[in-house]
Amino acid sequence: MKVFVAIGLVLAAGAVGYRLLDPFSDDSDSMAGAGHDSVHRDSVAGGHDDARTEPLTGTACQRLAGLAANLAVQDRTAERFLIDLGQQGAGIRPGRFALIDLARDGRNVILGRGFKPEFDDGTRGQVRHFVGVARASMFGGSALTLWISEHVRRDPAGSPDGRLADEGIDFAQALLAGRLELSEASDWIREELCRA
Repeated sequence: MKVFVAIGLVLAAGAVGYRLLDPFSDDSDSMAGAGHDSVHRDSVAGGHDDARTEPLTGTACQRLAGLAANLAVQDRTAERFLIDLGQQGAGIRPGRFALIDLARDGRNVILGRGFKPEFDDGTRGQVRHFVGVARASMFGGSALTLWISEHVRRDPAGSPDGRLADEGIDFAQALLAGRLELSEASDWIREELCRA
């Protein structure tokens, strides 16, 4: 019981602090409704004339890599890239709504399989899981996100979901620290996560 109270207090404090500071908001947050969302999604999925845009085809893991390639072309910062990846890969809205969507586990935008056996839990929602953990690590960093994954979401470290959570955290933190360039994100996903 004490653990649930502690978690509740941490989440409440984080939500209040986030609401006040809103470190990842931008002017488009007020346009986060369906109209803006669909226009933004179309531009990434192939609705604009950029020759480097990849079609989102293949397995779910390959479509995630394609989405990452498309976002790398349009986004200028790792923060914006992860926000857009969260929205278009797992239904996690930008700005202050992100915590609500993360608490609800996002939604399956890219359904399917195609992950390496060590990351495949037998469901069609591993894209949402990977992207959600990567996005969540922007708020709590590695240690808190990993703790929540293992103790709240009940994804043990050695399980497919636990290993995928580790990869999501590493991916996001490498992007944010500049160890992984945006232009390398798509290849990283293909090499590290996708079944050959």
